[in-house]
Amino acid sequence: MKKQILTVAAALVFTALVPVQTHAQQVTQAKIPFAFQVENTKMPAGEYQIRRALPSNKAVLQIRSTDWSAATFVLTDPMDAKGNDAELIFHCYSNECFLSEIRTGHGQGSKLAVSRGEKELSHANGENELAVVSLPLTVTP
Repeated sequence: MKKQILTVAAALVFTALVPVQTHAQQVTQAKIPFAFQVENTKMPAGEYQIRRALPSNKAVLQIRSTDWSAATFVLTDPMDAKGNDAELIFHCYSNECFLSEIRTGHGQGSKLAVSRGEKELSHANGENELAVVSLPLTVTP
């Protein structure tokens, strides 16, 4: 009888722990030394955290400054990223930068849609040259 009770108790504990482990969120953090745009939202220079907005959905991400002065939600598309580095990829034209990709390492990442502002700058009669800027991310489980 004791063995059956212990087995049931162990099964209950295991079942209770599994959802906690599967819902653990990966948080990435980066120091961004320049102002930038995420889709149509302007973000100031600073330190940012990026995490899933919903534990069950990898496509919707929350990007917020660590001092809570700026935050936005963004819909992304999963992508295969080259290399194993965790990094943010920005497209910069003159004095404006746009977050383009979030690479979390191990060949995984998310791509953001190109905003109207970026489209306008990229098609401005060749006046604006594209610079791709990569900043490292710190990934914590």
